[in-house]
Amino acid sequence: MKNLFSYIGISLIGLFLIQACGQTEQEIEYDQQAVQDSLEQVYEAQMAEIRQDSIAQAQAESIVAAEAEPDIQYSENGDYVVQVEAWRSQSKAESQASQWKERGYDRSFVVEYGNSDIGDLWFRVRIGQFDSADMANTLKNKLEEEYNAQSWVSRAGAPIESGAMTSD
Repeated sequence: MKNLFSYIGISLIGLFLIQACGQTEQEIEYDQQAVQDSLEQVYEAQMAEIRQDSIAQAQAESIVAAEAEPDIQYSENGDYVVQVEAWRSQSKAESQASQWKERGYDRSFVVEYGNSDIGDLWFRVRIGQFDSADMANTLKNKLEEEYNAQSWVSRAGAPIESGAMTSD
């Protein structure tokens, strides 16, 4: 029996010492906060790396896109243009030419075609002036790809490629 009390006493003293030697609640909170702070620092570093990778990828894609984009070379008095629209209303044609200019096609303009005496008058919205039909076709293809715009290459008033005209 004496041994039993000794074991119980020693066990109680051991438990007390273990508990007394353990961390206080404040120390546990500090340790948890330190772990949380470390995790946040790792997360922020990973996010910064992801952002940098994303920026680098976007720059690389931009360079590839710029290199892949056809170089449109206009001419001051070339024989070719790309006709994007034709309207019966001059104001509508002028409005549409302005929209093309807002899209970045500063060489958009309107030409009058037809016979006003018999009421067969069209206002054609055109872009460019190019030295070659190939260069005009490059722009035509770009407009089809970017804006799904039906257009055609025209030379000195005579269409080279036919397309649909729009009227209001």
